[in-house]
Amino acid sequence: MRDLVQTIATCFEQVALFFPGGDPKAQASFEKRAVYLDSRTYSRELLADTLREYHLNLGSSSETLKMIEELRNKETLAVITGQQAGILTGPLYTLYKAMTAILLAKEQREKLGRPVVPVFWIAGEDHDWQEIRETYLLNSQGNIVPCLLPGDGGGKSIGHQKVPSWETIETQLLDMPESEFRSSVITKCRQITEQAENLTQWFALTLQWLVQKWGLIFFDPMIPQFKQLASPMYEQILKMHGNVRDALAERTKEWVDLGFKPQIKPTGGEVNLFLSVPERRAILFREESFYLRGQKKTWSLDALNQLLTGNPDSFSPNVVTRPIVQEYLLPTLAYVPGPGELNYWAQLGEVFAKLGFIMPILYPRLSAVVLTASWQKYLKRQGLKLEDVYSGLQEHRNRCIREQDMLNIDERFQRLRNQIRKSYAELKPLEDIDVNVNKWLERNEAKVKYQLEYLERKIWQAQRKRCKDQLSRLQQLEDGITPNNSRQERVLNPLTFVMRYGHSFVDRVSEIPLGDFDEYPILM
Repeated sequence: MRDLVQTIATCFEQVALFFPGGDPKAQASFEKRAVYLDSRTYSRELLADTLREYHLNLGSSSETLKMIEELRNKETLAVITGQQAGILTGPLYTLYKAMTAILLAKEQREKLGRPVVPVFWIAGEDHDWQEIRETYLLNSQGNIVPCLLPGDGGGKSIGHQKVPSWETIETQLLDMPESEFRSSVITKCRQITEQAENLTQWFALTLQWLVQKWGLIFFDPMIPQFKQLASPMYEQILKMHGNVRDALAERTKEWVDLGFKPQIKPTGGEVNLFLSVPERRAILFREESFYLRGQKKTWSLDALNQLLTGNPDSFSPNVVTRPIVQEYLLPTLAYVPGPGELNYWAQLGEVFAKLGFIMPILYPRLSAVVLTASWQKYLKRQGLKLEDVYSGLQEHRNRCIREQDMLNIDERFQRLRNQIRKSYAELKPLEDIDVNVNKWLERNEAKVKYQLEYLERKIWQAQRKRCKDQLSRLQQLEDGITPNNSRQERVLNPLTFVMRYGHSFVDRVSEIPLGDFDEYPILM
């Protein structure tokens, strides 16, 4: 599959059809988008009133409340990003998304000469429990350990899930490394956990604590006023579900023809909305009737619209229509996606058009790898580069073990094999004694070879134990930089580094330059 971020960074014209908001590297795209947004209207007073009440309940900073007040101004635009409400904010890329929105909003505020505010859309309507139920940190030994939520979610939206007891979380944080910040971070986590009423709020409070001085606005789409505000868009999606499917299929085919792998893979009949009754289920359409996935009961369009009028809280968008609802509710100058999101947004341009919108500018999130001072020192000492760690260190492990082999283990075993082979060759004349001698010799030699291989494995195991300190350091390096054989930003939780460096770590994230769309090393 082609690297979409690099394609956008180096030759946007190749994918321009799929991103009608324009080239994120060109300031002209932002200026053109601002003119387009000025032609549209939004329920700014209701948005600001509802957001203010929500953020007062979160105990948000004066900077955030100032940003919210700016939304009342018809000139104010928004840079939006979003993510599922992961445990303790989820992986590092959540923080990187938030910071990208903050930095881009600040940059465009200066360049456009008008208010631009950063907004984080919390996908609390999502019911994918496996997506949010665990996060990973590095323990005091430098090894990766999980922090898990109990239960299975029961098919309910994340925003309807209760926060676990603090004791459940605390027991999983006790093995974090000692530092001057560890105690205060755990105390703050406890305070937030006990304050939050649901997993969405828990997420918002935790991320807000990390970025509070930059005024990030949190948008919870499950707030009743926002549901009511979005209901005309849900009605339109229900009415035009066939057009939406066709538009998605058309653009997806073009995307595949260009050499990319689609993220959204419809199975047929999707209306691209969910209905919670109470379990959240996809609405499908077949044989002139609507129904819910896994159920036989059918619904008419009138029945769904009546339910929407009386209970808009029960409806929610899916991956196809969530960006549309966002576009309908907020003056979106740009959206900050991760690589996977960027791929599925590329399939949505024609869906936007069918519903009367132009897709916003897609600005890829910051990408970074944190390198502690000890990791930097060890990389230098071993003559390793970051690319070597990404490629895997097994070859380097083997080399380290062999470099400490002062007894020539392989040579000794090879000499023994040669001696055994020679000895059995000398027994070959005995085959004249009995027809079965050849078979006995072959079986016996195979057993000897098996035992020799077993002995060789045990010797090398013992040799590896003699190198355990060096192998442990290599494992710590992989756990820190490529945990679970993946990119650090996709696995490790920000608290891994906040516990070690305090808020200075978040400050370092805020210093990452915008614009090159490449992985940036954060040297701590």
